[in-house]
Amino acid sequence: MSSSSLTLASVADIHAPRFLNAFRSALSKIELDSCVAFIIAGDIVERGKAREARAVFELIKEKFKGPIIAVFGNEDYEEIEDRLKMDNPDIIWLNDEFYDLQVGNITLRIIGSRGVLDNPTPWQRRNIPNIREIYLQRLVKLKTLLRSSPHPTILVTHYSPTYKTLKGEPPRIWPYMGSRRLEKVVEQYKPLIVIHGHAHKSHVERAFIDVVPVYNVSLPAFNKIFLISFKPRKSLLEYF
Repeated sequence: MSSSSLTLASVADIHAPRFLNAFRSALSKIELDSCVAFIIAGDIVERGKAREARAVFELIKEKFKGPIIAVFGNEDYEEIEDRLKMDNPDIIWLNDEFYDLQVGNITLRIIGSRGVLDNPTPWQRRNIPNIREIYLQRLVKLKTLLRSSPHPTILVTHYSPTYKTLKGEPPRIWPYMGSRRLEKVVEQYKPLIVIHGHAHKSHVERAFIDVVPVYNVSLPAFNKIFLISFKPRKSLLEYF
């Protein structure tokens, strides 16, 4: 496998139209020609406003002709998922699924999900009776996807897979924003990198779960689009 680096562009929490101008400004400051994919880690639109997603994708397509991969966030409500897919059929939507991205002779497996919370939010407990079971099932699903991947793997979730990138948010709400349970899965199966959003007030762009770099790409937190470079090894153990 090639030892040369690949680069991904990634962002989260555009909440269009709320942060659309900030997203436009961030796009104007970078070049995307060397990127192999553009990944959005959820909360593309604000409070279920599905029609606003098109403006986000049009801005990306003005600068980038490669694949755009997206996961859903908590404000990309479940009831608008089909509308988002129908209105934007050229976007690769991942909902507890994977996509194999071919880059020359290299196959990258992108696993995408809303992610897992250690504690469902009060709203979720009131409105989604089986939410704890949903998170448990998703945790098992992500573990299975990571364990069975035959390719270098990137995990993309909306919620944080660790508390380490939540610093800046009040510690009392960390269990409502991320998951130490998923952190253990990442530590066990060691994808190349993990990308997430959701943490608008975080002060931490990157942390590590064991040797796995975890990026919080939330636009409100850092006002930029992340360019993440990595070497496409099948296992991080190949570095040692």
